Amino acid sequence: MKYVKRISLMLAVSLIMLLMTSCSSTPDAGVLVREAKSEISSAKSCSASVSNHLTFTVDGTRHVFETKNESIYCADPFALKSSLTSNNDGSSSTSETYTVTENGSVYFYCKTSTGWQKTAVENLDTSPAAQISVLQLLNNVEDQKYVRQTEINSKKVHKIELKLKNEVLSSMIENIVTASGIGSGSETIVPALVDSAPTVYGYCYVDGDTGKLVRLELDATDALNHIFQNIEGNEVQITVQKGDVSGDFSGIDSTPKVELPAEAKDATSVEAAG
Repeated sequence: MKYVKRISLMLAVSLIMLLMTSCSSTPDAGVLVREAKSEISSAKSCSASVSNHLTFTVDGTRHVFETKNESIYCADPFALKSSLTSNNDGSSSTSETYTVTENGSVYFYCKTSTGWQKTAVENLDTSPAAQISVLQLLNNVEDQKYVRQTEINSKKVHKIELKLKNEVLSSMIENIVTASGIGSGSETIVPALVDSAPTVYGYCYVDGDTGKLVRLELDATDALNHIFQNIEGNEVQITVQKGDVSGDFSGIDSTPKVELPAEAKDATSVEAAG
């Protein structure tokens, strides 16, 4: 009888330890990222707010490149509303464009000083990754690591560190190279600088209840400074104050469809350049 009781006690202790281990185990970061990527890649609709900010000085001259894009994406029929605000070295602009499917063809609508215009678009990749630029971060993940559970807008989320391919820095590097004039005319300087980058990390935030993507972010400030302050023989002083990209997502599979403005329906048709 004592032997049976001892066995029962051991089983009970083992069960408690198993439950405690199960409750305290760290979620699998790879599974969370793959599931979130699959969800957003096959999304019927979503809203995205994407911001890019690059501030740097070249021999003391300050340069600022900023964009913020509010997008509404619908998969079937494909439609995209894009509201863009930009500041490129002091030149500010805003625009609202629509890319929509009409009678099986895709048309791009934009408002100009003379009114609305529409252009037929051929062979367009209508996937979320192609239409929402920040999603390219997910296509450049080399590894991931679970950080912790946190909150965004009172929502419990999993924070995951992403080890990214250096290619995610290409557009920032190209902007700095163009503004600074280094390697003028060279077709190899940008790829070479991309290759010289240190390990690049970003973060992914996944909804703790639904597993859907909530936010992506990349702070490349330190990596960019490492690149431009270690160019052999370069006499141009380049310092990056800020270089980051972020995207917030909401309404995945529940965003209302895109409605073309009434005044755009009488847009003038123009041929695509080239």
